[in-house]
Amino acid sequence: MMSEYDRHTRRLAEVREQESLYLMRRAKVVGMTTTGAAKVHSMLRQLKPSIVIVEEAAEVLEAHIVASLTPSCQHLILIGDHQQLRPSPTVFELAKTYNLDVSLFERLIKNSLAFSRLEIQHRMRPEISKLLVPHIYKELEDHESVLEYPSIAGVQADMYFIDHNKTEDEVTEGHSKANDHEASFLVEMCRYLIKQGYKAQQITILTTYSGQLFAFKNKMPREEFEGVRVSTVDNYQGEENDILLLSLVRSNSQGTIGFLGIDNRVCVALSRARHALYCIGNFAQLCAKSQLWNRILTYVKNAGLLGDGIVLQCQQHPQYSQKVSDAKAIRTAFPEGGCTKPCSARLECGHVCQLSCHSWDPRHT
Repeated sequence: MMSEYDRHTRRLAEVREQESLYLMRRAKVVGMTTTGAAKVHSMLRQLKPSIVIVEEAAEVLEAHIVASLTPSCQHLILIGDHQQLRPSPTVFELAKTYNLDVSLFERLIKNSLAFSRLEIQHRMRPEISKLLVPHIYKELEDHESVLEYPSIAGVQADMYFIDHNKTEDEVTEGHSKANDHEASFLVEMCRYLIKQGYKAQQITILTTYSGQLFAFKNKMPREEFEGVRVSTVDNYQGEENDILLLSLVRSNSQGTIGFLGIDNRVCVALSRARHALYCIGNFAQLCAKSQLWNRILTYVKNAGLLGDGIVLQCQQHPQYSQKVSDAKAIRTAFPEGGCTKPCSARLECGHVCQLSCHSWDPRHT
């Protein structure tokens, strides 16, 4: 009975494979993950693809790409950026001892294989792209479209680095880190930006540690922050958003900076924003331990975009502006996203609006 069941199971699998193969042969392009390609390798051999394109190839293990190839492959196209995140072997020892964290993409480039590089960026405003050039990329030009981005409402700068020395916290479970000061500040900053009229989907909060990720989620009620993406840097490669709030977490008496000393991660963290980037961290500590951070912060400081607080400005009354350096200061100086003056608008019912100055819902609907 068992042998008959096995026979029918194998027969069913063969029929389903033939069905999938029939459908794929009728398609011009077939897409799958590298894991999926290895899983259905026998089907790929029958499909006989002559061209194989691998996207984000610099973040894929070499073994995964090799397992996705068949004897019919005539042209292999690898698309990626070896200056961003590397592959992550499950066992760290394999990366440390055997260099399994080096992708086929990176290995070929380092062995002088000819390659083409995109030299015009269409994502971020010029002051953000200058964080990368020439500190990470030697050459990168701004497309004319990024020169037309609007300035951020309610904030005097479209990019700013907020410096502090508030110490990080140890996460009880695991070896991750968190920083309550940074989490509280960026959550309040996110709330402030939403009150300026920005959609939650336009804002992303990024952090370098999973411990800080949970700290953010504990401070962000779902009904208020629905749509705001909160992610670690490692899970955000290849993505982008209009406004990025970046928490760097590390601040300690030992001066250790952990992941922030890896150039690839710094590159990803600083290159996700389109219209605005607001970054908070202990930059004195970062500069002391990293030459890359030292070069980046030199540019930021010379541009006047580094300080212990960021200047916010009322949309309704531009003459009112305040420098804020913590969550409480934002709540006190801009309780409803505007200044502290009473709104006093006459409502349809005849009553006066009891809120302080606000930009959201200007028609009081």
